Amino acid sequence: MTLEPQKRRRLSPRTRLVLARIVVVVGAVLGLIGMLTARWGLLFAGILVIGLGAAMGPARARG
Repeated sequence: MTLEPQKRRRLSPRTRLVLARIVVVVGAVLGLIGMLTARWGLLFAGILVIGLGAAMGPARARG
């Protein structure tokens, strides 16, 4: 009895790049709003979201 290999759904590098850029832009907007309104929670959230976007980039995909 053979087991079928698991089917993995992976996004193309181009799609990953677009998603990563969108997440980084959202993080930058959050950070900017946090700096302008002196809401340190928004600034911190923006920094975290920018880091998440950088980690999502296509260069991080391993085969």
